[in-house]
Amino acid sequence: MRYAAKLLVVSDARENRIEPCLNAAGYYCTRLSFKEIFTQDLGDQTFDLVLIDGDNNTADIEIKKIALAAEVHTFSFLIIGPADFQSRMQTISSGYCSLELLSRVSALVRLETMHQELLRRIQTTEIYGLDLAEITPPEPDIGTANILIVGSKTMVLGNILLRLDTKTNIRICKNPSNALEDMRETNFDAVILSGVGQGDSNLRLCNDIRADTRFYNLPLLMVLENTENREAAYIHGASDVIMHEHEMDALTNRIGLQIREYRYRFAMQKLFQAARSHPVADGATDLYSAGFMRTHIPVMIEDHHKQQKVMSLVRLRVENLDRINEDHGYPSGDQILRQIGTIISNLVRSEDFCAHYKTGEFLVALPGTGEKDAGIALNRIVSVLKNTEFAIADKTASMRAEVIHSFVELQRGANFDEMIDREFQIDISDGKAA
Repeated sequence: MRYAAKLLVVSDARENRIEPCLNAAGYYCTRLSFKEIFTQDLGDQTFDLVLIDGDNNTADIEIKKIALAAEVHTFSFLIIGPADFQSRMQTISSGYCSLELLSRVSALVRLETMHQELLRRIQTTEIYGLDLAEITPPEPDIGTANILIVGSKTMVLGNILLRLDTKTNIRICKNPSNALEDMRETNFDAVILSGVGQGDSNLRLCNDIRADTRFYNLPLLMVLENTENREAAYIHGASDVIMHEHEMDALTNRIGLQIREYRYRFAMQKLFQAARSHPVADGATDLYSAGFMRTHIPVMIEDHHKQQKVMSLVRLRVENLDRINEDHGYPSGDQILRQIGTIISNLVRSEDFCAHYKTGEFLVALPGTGEKDAGIALNRIVSVLKNTEFAIADKTASMRAEVIHSFVELQRGANFDEMIDREFQIDISDGKAA
């Protein structure tokens, strides 16, 4: 069986809240006790993340010792429960909700997935003879990040500002109704929403930001004063939450994780821009070309086979493209294809690979993503495409694209051609897999 990631849970409790939640989400969990963590040779095993259940530590082993062990191993660590010391490790307080645990685990696993995909993409691009020495993974420090803080409570704002790096560029917006305008004027690396706001204004702002394709992937962190708002923040689109006062020391680590993920998107974009004058790019859509895709996706598949991880392929086809070309001319069809390519690239994650497979047909490879999550991602893209009226130069009326779609999950031993053959077996009438 394939999994989204392999996790190690360090806990002295057989019945804990962590494993059932993560197993249900498609992760594979191995458990060791706190004593076993120091007797096992972790170097012989591969884990995408180690979770430390500080609420169930009957051996009274200092969490700080495990933090020191984290510096020796390359695994990412997440402490759940008490952590009364400063470190770069990610933490979750004891009162976490399931959505918070899943969000944080997903973020840490995604960081490694992004790293692997960036290195893969560099390797494939170098085949074309490009010098990519300037393309490197993002540094962990926030540095001179641009951050927008939305809120008006003096005490909360003061505590946020105290935790951020003095080099960080900060803009404060006291009225949530003005935040989107500020975001359109300036490119921010993250947004911090201070509290829920009067009449749940910041929750509504979360929804508005996620509804804008330009900001769909922007990190949104909410600093909350009421634990009851924790789950609602995630439901409305927050990337992470911080409880005011008792979690504030974790602010830099939390926002740093989100910003680093966001910067991987720019690293991928920088890589593509450096190569777009070569056969790497597809001129019609400004996505990766079919040739590059046929070289790169097999490498992704091979890596996922080795790691026993899930991966999915999504296919999108513009069914009425021939009719658009006949009625309005090929330049109109080309303009629609380019706009569709832009929408797809804005809505997928930075680690997802998008390519123009052939005229009017797109492929998206989703690393570390199973059938359920692939379906969610596909529905989001298709919903936007079907509800978009495409503007065409020199045409007074806008046009709509009829998009059919399907997806397939990587099966054991399958190669690229087998995935394509299986994935292309669709019922054109409704765009669903046959």
